[in-house]
Amino acid sequence: MEYIQNNHLYSRILDNIPWKSADPSVKGDPRKSVKWIDGLRGIASFLVILTHLARGWDYDLFAPRDDVDTPPRILQWPVFRIPWQGRLGVTIFAFLTGYVCALKPLKQSRNGDILGAFTSVAKSAFRRPPRLIFPATIALIISWVMAQCGAFIAANRSDCWWCRYAAPDLMPTFWQEVVRLFSTFLEVWTTGYMAYDDHQWALLPLLQASMLIYILVCATMFCKFRFRVAIYVGMYLYFHQNAAKNTETFQMQAVYGMFLSDLSYEKGFKEFVERHSWGRKIVAFTLLAIGLFVCSYPGEHPEWATWSSYMQQAAHYIFPPKVNVGRRYSALGVDLIIFAIYISPSTKEFLSSRLLLWLGKQSFAVYLVHGTLLRTVLCWMLYGITGQPWSGDIVDEKGNPIYGEDGEPLHPHWIPIRPPWVVAISIPAWIVLVYFCATLWTGYVDPFCARMAQKLEKWMFEETDQSPPPLPMTSIPMPTA
Repeated sequence: MEYIQNNHLYSRILDNIPWKSADPSVKGDPRKSVKWIDGLRGIASFLVILTHLARGWDYDLFAPRDDVDTPPRILQWPVFRIPWQGRLGVTIFAFLTGYVCALKPLKQSRNGDILGAFTSVAKSAFRRPPRLIFPATIALIISWVMAQCGAFIAANRSDCWWCRYAAPDLMPTFWQEVVRLFSTFLEVWTTGYMAYDDHQWALLPLLQASMLIYILVCATMFCKFRFRVAIYVGMYLYFHQNAAKNTETFQMQAVYGMFLSDLSYEKGFKEFVERHSWGRKIVAFTLLAIGLFVCSYPGEHPEWATWSSYMQQAAHYIFPPKVNVGRRYSALGVDLIIFAIYISPSTKEFLSSRLLLWLGKQSFAVYLVHGTLLRTVLCWMLYGITGQPWSGDIVDEKGNPIYGEDGEPLHPHWIPIRPPWVVAISIPAWIVLVYFCATLWTGYVDPFCARMAQKLEKWMFEETDQSPPPLPMTSIPMPTA
């Protein structure tokens, strides 16, 4: 009996470690049909971390080479450069928003439960803002408190230009800081600007993208599938020709996510894909290869490499003028990659592995906490906690700034980064810390925010009688003799 109990305990430990894959003997598990979404979300959140590390301490990775006459590094090659140059993480988040928001109401409407579909949209549209705003506000308050304690001083004095740009400078008085806290909260949800953690800029357009999907679900509820597809294509092309900022990153991806969510319920498409396994594999591999190459378009100096200069020239014929070509190519490449995943059961199975599902579970928490931890804890590891010694601004005896030959004020002597071996130890340790904090956030903060949203819902919603209406007297069977 003791052996059996110990074996049971051992099995429970093994079953709960995040890197252990799911049971391979379970085939066709219906719960896994959307689990790949969480795995993809986990990859996207990790890409965001890698992007911000590269932006802060190796910005040359955003270009195809360090200099026009310098051979490219391996990490600057096409495909190899994708994790470091950014743009993919938020784009994937927008796609997932469209896919998940449309999943339940589309299923209900297809099953004939129109009232249930409209009810799901109404409740989801109400719940969406507090479930984003509550945790984001807690993250804002934490960053604000850390700023008052001087946690960003090292970042503001470091030789990392991006850390200095993103780390907040304190106002002259504490009262001004209190006022800025409230004004920053308003700005996050009106303009997208966040003084204490600029990574929250994407939350407002993600919220707007979800509302777009809810409206589109309601508007197309009674349409046949083929006409909904026509509407999806029209909306996608509309946002494609729209030169407004970030339409390719949010609106296009949300509509694309709704389309694939709708397509997942189409039995004819599933049967067609299953019947042509070899054709499916060829198409998936081709789309994946093209998508990865398209996503490789550099965000800086595309003219420095032959392959990216051709893409830059082609952009004049593919995209509208005066747009962010890098984001446009990333959005197009992500769509190709996701469709390749969508028609590949083996890739979905990989994305449903326990490690990726665990990463996906922490993704929103990682997005909220990693920016503050980067400009505080990581900068402490790389530059020292106090930010001392520091020479300060270069001024003359009267305190006036000294200007150089170009007429610009001379830069302060920023604190240099520590030796490479310290960097090699600090960055992996910091990533572990980020996910540890994200796990605590997911275990405690997210449930608290969910309870607050539920209380708000219960307080504001009208009470409805869930019991069925009474039957008319004529329909009640009478006892017979």
